[in-house]
Amino acid sequence: MKRKRFLAVACAAAMIASMTTGLAVNVSAADEKSDFAGEELSILVSAGWMDNRYDETIKRFEDTYDVTVDLQTIPADQYSDLLQSKLATDSCADIFWIQSSPFAIESTIVDPEKYCIDFTGASWENIMPETRKESCVYNDKLYGLQIWNASPEYVMVYNKTLFEENGWEVPTTYAELKDLCAKIQEAGITPWFMPGADGWQEQLAFFQIGGVYEEATPGLYDALNENKATFADNEKMIEVLNQFKELSDAGYFGEDWIGTDSTNMSNEFGDRNCAMALANSSFIKQIQEDTGTSDEFGMFLEPLGDNTWYPSSNSGPTMFGYKGTEHEDLVKEFFNFVTTTESLQEILDNSPAYTNLDVNDDNLEQHWLPEEQEFLKTVPDEKKTVVTLQTGTKYTNDYWTQFGQDMVAFCQGEMEANDVLKNMDTNRAEAAKTVGDENWK
Repeated sequence: MKRKRFLAVACAAAMIASMTTGLAVNVSAADEKSDFAGEELSILVSAGWMDNRYDETIKRFEDTYDVTVDLQTIPADQYSDLLQSKLATDSCADIFWIQSSPFAIESTIVDPEKYCIDFTGASWENIMPETRKESCVYNDKLYGLQIWNASPEYVMVYNKTLFEENGWEVPTTYAELKDLCAKIQEAGITPWFMPGADGWQEQLAFFQIGGVYEEATPGLYDALNENKATFADNEKMIEVLNQFKELSDAGYFGEDWIGTDSTNMSNEFGDRNCAMALANSSFIKQIQEDTGTSDEFGMFLEPLGDNTWYPSSNSGPTMFGYKGTEHEDLVKEFFNFVTTTESLQEILDNSPAYTNLDVNDDNLEQHWLPEEQEFLKTVPDEKKTVVTLQTGTKYTNDYWTQFGQDMVAFCQGEMEANDVLKNMDTNRAEAAKTVGDENWK
């Protein structure tokens, strides 16, 4: 494979044909080889967003056009700062990714007209459902491509066999969760595996249950987006943070969870060293493939704050073309290439965890797990109507890493729960001023 890989461990220097058919748009690719021969396409992406699932597709792209792809994979906790530095210094890769939402293009990229290639009218536009497209459009112009899954994202995955053998019941309230964790810990098993060293996992416990905050304060999302409400002093949010700390203090997240990463998480499940974790539902597939375990797994809603809401999401990792590239035609051809049915099937089939792609392509063979389908049937439709807090409120997801760091500091006794929330308000206000949001003037 021609592709060059760049994995930054410590960044010292600042980071489809018609969609209804899904048929390849680059049928004349062989004839066009000479147009791009010898060129190099650079891609800047955060770890976890492409992984090995794009390997075969990228190799075919390289072979088809006689080009080289320079894939620069950056650790998640360093990616945002590096990307901002690259954009600010006009030195960005030909293609870059962000975690996008209906608000993120403006808040993360700030000036998409300056930094992003306009793909309005692209043949692959309708591959994305409208909910996905919302995260790729700014001022009625299409700038991004979001190919992500529709699996239940970051719910509680648990070892169903282990539960049945021990007579443990799935908890539906925080009190039940706390009692269950005590029983699991007594059995010598980590109740809730929490990989704090990843830098982005602990935040999920707070943000994925956005419905419970909206339920406690109806209209909260709109009020936050209009600067008529704050995170600080929100009683339900403070309650959830305190519950999280209580579980941490009791050791229910595992010994030294703050220094533990997710590298070995599937093996921890397979070896029965842990019983539960927040994970994508299709992580079940990864556990079984990595470990060969015969145990059965299931899912339930995270019960912090007595939550009963499903974590709906209209966001996901999204790729953009850099307007300052010297290879704009090659960038556009890459977007065409990855949205063909052949490429989409490769991306799905080579995914280590995901079982489906949320795209409009009837020719795509999806691989939904029975466990996913079973779980989705247990959640009433009316409980799927509130998106996660980070995707439903402006400027929130931009400070994901900082919020996680504050959660850790809170658990270590270095700050109060409400201080964690106040910091988010301060950061959101700063982001709003940067983009000139009228509600913050």
